[in-house]
Amino acid sequence: MIIYDTTYSTMKPGLSQRIKAMAPELAKFGCNAVKFPPFLNTKNPFSLGYDPRTDLDVGQWEPLHPTGTADDLKAAIDALHAHGILVVQDWVNRQYGGPAPLYERGADGKIDHSLFPKTTDCFSPPKPRDIPFAGNDGPDDGIIASYQHSNGYMLNGKIQAGHWQQQVLGIDGFRLDEAKGLAPSIISAWAAARPGLNYAEVYDGDPATLASFVGRTGMPVLDFTRHFAYRAVSQGAPLSSLVGNGFCFRDPDHAYIYVESNDTDGAFGVVNNKLWFYLDALTMPCKGALIFAKDYEVYGLAPEIRNMMWLATTFAIGRLAWEYVDDSLLCWSRDGNGGNTWSGGLFCGYSSDPINHRSEWVHTPFGARRHLHDYSGHGPDVWTNQDGWALFTFAPNAYNSAQNYVAYAPAGVEYQIPIRPRGRQGSGKFKNFSSITVQLKH
Repeated sequence: MIIYDTTYSTMKPGLSQRIKAMAPELAKFGCNAVKFPPFLNTKNPFSLGYDPRTDLDVGQWEPLHPTGTADDLKAAIDALHAHGILVVQDWVNRQYGGPAPLYERGADGKIDHSLFPKTTDCFSPPKPRDIPFAGNDGPDDGIIASYQHSNGYMLNGKIQAGHWQQQVLGIDGFRLDEAKGLAPSIISAWAAARPGLNYAEVYDGDPATLASFVGRTGMPVLDFTRHFAYRAVSQGAPLSSLVGNGFCFRDPDHAYIYVESNDTDGAFGVVNNKLWFYLDALTMPCKGALIFAKDYEVYGLAPEIRNMMWLATTFAIGRLAWEYVDDSLLCWSRDGNGGNTWSGGLFCGYSSDPINHRSEWVHTPFGARRHLHDYSGHGPDVWTNQDGWALFTFAPNAYNSAQNYVAYAPAGVEYQIPIRPRGRQGSGKFKNFSSITVQLKH
């Protein structure tokens, strides 16, 4: 599973239109899902929906910045579905922007007090405001909802609002924002009520903490352990520190690997050698891998990442093996045996030496006398010997560009990723709140 994460804080208006135009490209190279920021009206127009004022306004009254109108959003989702791509919503459930009370608008565009009102006691007992999203300076930003003290009112309201968003937009799943601060019983209720491609942001690098969350909620999580390992190598740690360092190695069926995100980007994020880590994230055994839009679009890594997505979907299945490991050279393979599927296998590697070429005989999963091609375009074709080993040459990593990785597989594979349209569509009735079946009174 490869998920394109559209969220980054400096994004310009027109997100929906841009993603609609990108749908054929993303599908062509193997993207399986796209994650949008919250589809909600906010106090700060540049906060990407992370300080929402509402749960039932997805742009049908005025455009959401930078997403666009509800019609723009629906058109983008329909285009993604037509290209076989799922749609994931970043679901904000803890905080609201602005002081209570917060009210919803009904079908006529006017305040309707029967539609999930968020009054002062929804935020009791008093809690400190949340850490502001980048660029927010409003004093009332981030008032935190108190689910445990609302006698089920907030939970039921959120579930019903979520159902409405799914109905009108055709959403296929959600990423649960700031999940670490929520009770497991609440998270489990949300996941059960909105089944699909769901995963949680649990901001913690301890695999035991992530395992505990998965065990209590059943939801997959972002692999912060692996992200922090990438960051350490970006800052000078040896390549050997990547071996086995990630929640994905403890529980691959519940781990989504990522290199960078809006929450971790910047001076203390993964700054150097990002291409190495995208190759790693896309070829490790895991539930899925995320592509950060800022890396893809702003930092100009799209051509390399597109090729890696194709590599991952074409070859990266089967058993993982660390083929060569020291502090400055890392090689790994996937044997290609996916049970009912056989890919032929994949061999990847790179060197951190900034000056010198390095050549090593390394074991591969391909068997004897096989012709191998480097599908990264960085190395020459090679042949394995009678024992399945091959002599690989690794270029120096000049300027921390990470353009010296190799990705070998059997020669002669042609590019082909089938596109299967998704049948699920939203109703598009943005002014119809009929799925809010219970008139919520507080």
